[in-house]
Amino acid sequence: MSSAKWVMVCVALAAGVCCAADKPKSKKPDVYGLMKPANTLIAEAQDSYLNGDAKTAIELFRQAHGKLTDIEVEHFEWATSQEFAQVRFRKALCETEIDRMMLEEAQGLSRLMVVTDTADLEKKRAERKQAAEATPGEVLAPVKLGSKSGGAAGGVATEDIGDEGPVEAGEELEYAKDMIQVDRFEEAERALIRVLRADPENRDAGFLLALSRVQQGRHTDALVALDDVLADHASDEAALLLAAGAYMASGAYSKAIDALDRAMKVNPKRPDALINMAWLLLEIRSNDTTEAELYYRQAVKMGAGRVRDLERRLGIRIE
Repeated sequence: MSSAKWVMVCVALAAGVCCAADKPKSKKPDVYGLMKPANTLIAEAQDSYLNGDAKTAIELFRQAHGKLTDIEVEHFEWATSQEFAQVRFRKALCETEIDRMMLEEAQGLSRLMVVTDTADLEKKRAERKQAAEATPGEVLAPVKLGSKSGGAAGGVATEDIGDEGPVEAGEELEYAKDMIQVDRFEEAERALIRVLRADPENRDAGFLLALSRVQQGRHTDALVALDDVLADHASDEAALLLAAGAYMASGAYSKAIDALDRAMKVNPKRPDALINMAWLLLEIRSNDTTEAELYYRQAVKMGAGRVRDLERRLGIRIE
């Protein structure tokens, strides 16, 4: 091919590229038809969130976001066009909802991690340390969790956790919190068991162990651990709130109400128990929302942030 012909071919190819950039060559896609699977997932995600299942809602929003991204990739020539504005809007909606729900989950987790006065625990720990130093030859037997008398531990084995040297309770507890935040429950529980073997009455370790089990849906096991915490700290508000949630999830509504009543007596000025009571009463008597609404309105008067999904369930008009 001569140089002149080669130049002409290159010019023609370049012209074709410019034309393709100015106007999509493919047939105009049916945007709404393409979006239907993603819209279905978004609707299911919103329903899951309203029903209190934020984790499922987040996963469904992620799936919807993935399908919308696939549409843009498959029809890249139209991705920035006005026709695809709905696709871009829906993707932004998914991203916003995922961020919001994850933030709410983190805030809820931090509210549960209220640390009560540890003075008594520190005193007990000092006494045990002094006794251990007085009898250095004594080897403490492994403690089976879940019972003061050393009974079964609700499915948690401790024998496979070897001697890893002195236990730094503070570091282990912080590590366990981090692992719970990212759903790495087995690692969290191993750290908590190390603390509890060294200090069977450590409130924070017992509470976090229960929290880990609640996050996994192991509500009966969580209540076993909470029984130990509440045996030493009957007025532990965070433990009472967590126990109420575990009782509610397992269908023991009367015990859930009792736990919430105790939490409200411990701290009458904190609205969390009132919010939880509203949810619980709504679950028990969905056809009669009068009492649940009273608890919710009282919580808002006490400074609680408005819970839009609860308001929808109660039929409260959202301004």
